Amino acid sequence: MNIRKDIALAISALAIASAYPQNSVAETFTSREFLTWSKEGQASYLHTAIGMAGLIAKRYEPTKGKCIDDWYFGEVTRSHDHIQIVMQEYPNYHPLGVVLAVLEKQCGKLR
Repeated sequence: MNIRKDIALAISALAIASAYPQNSVAETFTSREFLTWSKEGQASYLHTAIGMAGLIAKRYEPTKGKCIDDWYFGEVTRSHDHIQIVMQEYPNYHPLGVVLAVLEKQCGKLR
């Protein structure tokens, strides 16, 4: 299988797994709900989502991938706080959509 298919499969699996945890199966997953999770659960979700975004970006847009890693992993606490503030401002949006918007504001539009 080629790398693009592997990446597409990984992204799909991540999106499905993160968008529909057991306690959210019957409803749309929102940032409002995400913010009720434990700090550890939020950190795990963000680490996984942003780590994968950085990995994929590095493959196709190395400068932006490095920017994502530097911004997020450089000061994780500050990054989490910033993402949480944006999620509070947009509580009806899916957390992955908010994360993508924050990453694009920090590092430029991802193709």
